Amino acid sequence: MFKKKIGLLHKKGEKEERSPSPEPSLRPSLKPPISLPRSRGASGVSAGLDSVPFSIEELQAYGVAGKVKTVAFDPLQSLMAIVTDYNHVHIFGQSRVSCALTLNTTSAIRSLRFVKGVYLVAVDSSKTIFVISLAAKKVLHKIVTSSQITAFETDYSLEFIYVGFSNGLVKAFNIESGLDTILSLREQQYNTFILESDVHVSSIKLNPRDFGTLLISYTKMTIEFNLAENKAVKQFVYKLSKGAPGGENATYKYDSSGYYIPNVVQSLWHPNGLHVVTIHDDNSLVFWDALTGEQILARSPFDSYIDSPSGDIHHGPKMTKIKKAAWLCEHDPERTSLLFCGGDSFETEGYHQLVRMDFGRMLSYSMTSYTQMAKYYAQPKQQNIFAIHAAANIVDFVPLGEASPYYDGNHDPKLIALTLSDGSLKFMNYPTGNLSFKASYFPSTVSWLNPKITFSASAFIDKRVLNGMIDTHSSRNSILKGGIPGRPKYKADVGSVIVSGHENGYIRIWNSSEGELDSSTAFEIDISRILLDDSPHYSISKVSFAAEQLELSCSMYNNDVLLFSYQQNKKYQPAQGDLNRRMSSLELSSTKAERQIIDISDRAPRDLKKGFLPKVLVKSMGYGTVTALCNSNVGFVGIGYESGQLVVIDRRSNTVIYNTQLIDDGLSLPIVPTSIEFAYGQPGLLMIVGTRIGRLLVFEVVSGIRFSLRLVEQIDSNDAEILEIIPINSDTGRPSTASIRHLSSPLPADKTPLSIIAASSSDIRIVKNGSKMAHKTFGKGELSKIGITGTKTQKGNVAFCLVALMGATKKMTVYTIPSLSELSSMRIPYRLEAKYTPQSSVLPLGDVFLRVNETEAALVNIMGLRQPVMSLETINGDDVLFLRNILIPYRPSTNYFVKGTSSLSYTKLYHLLVGRERPEKTNHPEYELAWDISPYNPANYSLMGTAKPKYYDPNALHQHPGLTDKPVAPISMSTVTRNISRWKQHAQNRLDVANNRVETYVADLNDDFDKFVNETKNDAIKGAINSKLGL
Repeated sequence: MFKKKIGLLHKKGEKEERSPSPEPSLRPSLKPPISLPRSRGASGVSAGLDSVPFSIEELQAYGVAGKVKTVAFDPLQSLMAIVTDYNHVHIFGQSRVSCALTLNTTSAIRSLRFVKGVYLVAVDSSKTIFVISLAAKKVLHKIVTSSQITAFETDYSLEFIYVGFSNGLVKAFNIESGLDTILSLREQQYNTFILESDVHVSSIKLNPRDFGTLLISYTKMTIEFNLAENKAVKQFVYKLSKGAPGGENATYKYDSSGYYIPNVVQSLWHPNGLHVVTIHDDNSLVFWDALTGEQILARSPFDSYIDSPSGDIHHGPKMTKIKKAAWLCEHDPERTSLLFCGGDSFETEGYHQLVRMDFGRMLSYSMTSYTQMAKYYAQPKQQNIFAIHAAANIVDFVPLGEASPYYDGNHDPKLIALTLSDGSLKFMNYPTGNLSFKASYFPSTVSWLNPKITFSASAFIDKRVLNGMIDTHSSRNSILKGGIPGRPKYKADVGSVIVSGHENGYIRIWNSSEGELDSSTAFEIDISRILLDDSPHYSISKVSFAAEQLELSCSMYNNDVLLFSYQQNKKYQPAQGDLNRRMSSLELSSTKAERQIIDISDRAPRDLKKGFLPKVLVKSMGYGTVTALCNSNVGFVGIGYESGQLVVIDRRSNTVIYNTQLIDDGLSLPIVPTSIEFAYGQPGLLMIVGTRIGRLLVFEVVSGIRFSLRLVEQIDSNDAEILEIIPINSDTGRPSTASIRHLSSPLPADKTPLSIIAASSSDIRIVKNGSKMAHKTFGKGELSKIGITGTKTQKGNVAFCLVALMGATKKMTVYTIPSLSELSSMRIPYRLEAKYTPQSSVLPLGDVFLRVNETEAALVNIMGLRQPVMSLETINGDDVLFLRNILIPYRPSTNYFVKGTSSLSYTKLYHLLVGRERPEKTNHPEYELAWDISPYNPANYSLMGTAKPKYYDPNALHQHPGLTDKPVAPISMSTVTRNISRWKQHAQNRLDVANNRVETYVADLNDDFDKFVNETKNDAIKGAINSKLGL
């Protein structure tokens, strides 16, 4: 039983009542530690664990190493690729499908492109092109060029990559062979701009309706180059005469002829291939007629007709340069919009938003004058600015076009992938422009990065409760459906969850019971929808989850605390969504006499039927940074602040039952609480507080008219700030964290003496009855995290041990309880960053959640207790990325009567670039795999529009038999219908010939009918067999 030592802590300014008796000491308990003998084998509550073969086995890894540089998306194979600043390429499909490759180059990878379904092309910032096979999951070719690459272009259906160089040369390479082609186009602006020294190619784009036409931009001009004619058929030169304002960044450097010619940054085709836009370094957007070469309109992001002399010259501060633009189209490619980054804010403000110009449906080309067309581009139907609330700048954006892989990947995107300068990855809903943090859209490894994680922890939960929650919450709307998983799930003997807090006020609760984090079952809390603000100071700093009560508390960067409860939403109205969030709550940022507790239950999202709903906002009241947070399973929330303030809230009544600044009695200085835990033991319900000075404070929770706290013990237990408190049953070693059962029907065994394991960054101390039992020391700052785990031993008893994580030395050590003798020491095989290791957790049955660094985490097991659940797909243990059944659709074509010329065929293009016919076979199997699904393969002509993609269904008992076979037409009645028509015609012909010979006609008809039946049977059987064999 803890000895009561009242008066050692008191409220600031409150006088202490001293007893005349000399017995109660005014100093912390300093009882000598009990010396325990060390044994080589496990003893005490750890008896039997010395036979456990401790080792680290990875169940699943989350996130990627390094900062994300750019992404690529394949809507057909339904894959996504990400590259980091370490030049690690990660390819993701559906849940549990992934592949990682390291590219051997000293230059950063600048871009990724999926090509022909089976290839991924990576281009670095210097001279190297990597061709990766999705089938073999390795680098097939490494193309090293002689000059620096400044621009490149690919088409999803073609095996050619067009590359522009710093010397003005344009070449084409065959990615299937890794060799260059015949095309070698010299710089084309020389004849027009003889004195121009900068000749690099700034942009290359293929005509979306004719792959025989290239749009090539140099510094001062853009050309339209026809491959069949081997010449430039159009030139686009943007000139500003004196007095014309131009873009906001115009420098007005006029040449000898009196014109200012801004440099070309990028050029784009309209999705119909009839118009072109060139983007210049003064932020001019110039629209052209691609057929005639006539200029239609010159405008900036906010002004039009900027090439007309007006005398209005720009003298103000410079704007951000338009760094990238994309011409997007809806499912109907005639409805388009222009999306670009830059040109909308001052240079000093950086890149924090995207601009969208929605032009609506394209006007008829043949019936619209240039004046009408200029008005069409000068007055978009809608112009939006999409703000990205982040301190980091936007580096790149990639539309995730879902309708087809054509139109430069911009066909009907619903999401825009954004990479930021701090390496984070975000997704923006399009065309609404709000950020999307929905985990179910992507596998857990991708969702782990969006938004950026600021806190992580894990917790044990009853598996029955967790399964009940998941059954009513599961959402199968992942954007990535590709691949076949080869890694197994693991048998879930107990339930566990991982809790992650993110930037912009986002929280996720992941089910980790089966060794994977399934994004479709993740529970999400969007605080920005509740507080109507996604500013950085609403990012999550701490989260505490009470698994038995299904309650959650979180602190934010502004030091406010939010309390949530999992329950049915009584105000559920799905049709209203975010449009009818009530604003009748008290102002959350009022400067008038603030209330500490604010009811925000009316701010629950109306479209959420069941989930974690907001209950209370606890204002910081100027107490400083939240240093400790604990949401107990018995209805109490403890909050510690940097000022030494300790606040305890009773969630049953949402009232504060304790609000005191902790003061050291000797030095009269605040004592900062750094960890809080609620426990049950002798004498009853306790709250244990660890402090920055290494002192344990033990409070008893006293019931009455209302609950209150009474200090009963304080012990100088540790050498440094206490980071972790684990109460355990002294007899069994089981964790004695307070449970709702302890209040309703406590067992006699629950009231045994309590032992407390307290850990700082340099030592572990076990305390019992105010006495220091065992002590383990480490180097300064070496210890990061501790936890209790256990299992049933060979002797039949349930044994527990203490697991310690050392982030600085990258070690994981297992100790016995209570002697703290070492059982096993393992080196952690990850690039641990010590400052993130404290956000790791130890779970039952040997599971350990490791927070590796800012972007990575892993779930491992150290006791070998996880049994894989095998299936036909997981026998080989290797993920499949490429699905052979998915046919590439036809490339969009142009209207011959509008264009006036025919487009180049694939056969002629191949012969033009390679100089020979396409060979039937090569040494690489990818060559045939790509041809099997190519729209230019004559064997696929009859399948176009009928062979639908088939993806692996993780919830199906039996997968489609043609999942990994060549594309085939679906079995239907079309063959039977054709045979019936053929028989009718045949019978009619026979009737005309033998109309006067009934008997002969009947005999012939019977023969013909038998022939028809046999043909129908044969066709049906052949179709079924061919479907099974993939023929």
